[in-house]
Amino acid sequence: MKNSIKIFSVLLLLICSKAFSQTGTVSQKKWGLETELVQPFLPNVSIIRLQATRTLTKPESKMKGDLILGMYIRPNVKHDVVEKINEYMMIIGYRQYFWKGLHLEAKMNVGYAWGTRNLIDGKDYETSTAFYESNIGYKINLTNKTKRTLYIIPQFGVLGNAKGNNTVNIGPRGGKADVFIQGGLIIGINF
Repeated sequence: MKNSIKIFSVLLLLICSKAFSQTGTVSQKKWGLETELVQPFLPNVSIIRLQATRTLTKPESKMKGDLILGMYIRPNVKHDVVEKINEYMMIIGYRQYFWKGLHLEAKMNVGYAWGTRNLIDGKDYETSTAFYESNIGYKINLTNKTKRTLYIIPQFGVLGNAKGNNTVNIGPRGGKADVFIQGGLIIGINF
């Protein structure tokens, strides 16, 4: 146990030293591919995100910004409101960098969901879905090769129902929250 804590501490220190030693705001490469490393493996979360990014700002701009397009996939997952939930959504968003890799992002996830056997009324539900996401994070370049840059992004923020009523998506929620605090660790590559 002590050895794994030491190894984790050294890795965290290396990542943090790399993050704060970065020059410039973000990589100058225009395209990126990203995926979430933690949420797919959390019980009752199991959210898979696959995203592509495209830098919209000019290389000489001090404030970089990326368009985000992707997919939000939650296949047949145990849930606290229904026995199982399936959610499939398209993602569109924008990530604005402020200092080195520090950024804010806003995303809209729109698609379709269905849940089996709601735990309050026992019914199955299916509906169109719309969720908003707001996150703050820091992009850490792990490599800085000329053609590709590997990076990670620790983030946290909120995910909420954009339709604004707590019966949307999978039926009655019984007072359970419709806005969720979330954290994640994204891995990506710029090219």
